[in-house]
Amino acid sequence: MATRGLPRWPQADADADTLAEGARLLLDAARAWAAPGPAGPLPQASLVLAAEDLGELALPLDSALRRLPGLVLACPLCPRLAAEESALIAALAAIQRGQRSLGLAVLQSLAPPLQAYQAMPALIAVASAMARAGLSLTRG
Repeated sequence: MATRGLPRWPQADADADTLAEGARLLLDAARAWAAPGPAGPLPQASLVLAAEDLGELALPLDSALRRLPGLVLACPLCPRLAAEESALIAALAAIQRGQRSLGLAVLQSLAPPLQAYQAMPALIAVASAMARAGLSLTRG
């Protein structure tokens, strides 16, 4: 699949504090999931999401992140976005706007087509629940 014309927001190496509230929550949960810790990935992500009463999203987020082998997540306190993190946020923002095929195309920069496709149902659940909670993944 051609990758020309795919969204370039948010930019890799952007300041994580400039993200929309929903995108920052997602980034923090994903980074907590990837960080080594005694509780393991699922409980660590759940703690972050629970701060916004979205603890139930830890399970679909866990399912999606396990299917994206090319996703490299920075440490929880890193102030800048990694390229893969910006792709994940862009994909979820597209899914949240109803542009699922665009989201899938962006995900294919993180995983082979089949794995990206398998991650879609969980990511749709995450993006939809965040929208219902009033958390947009984009500014504006």
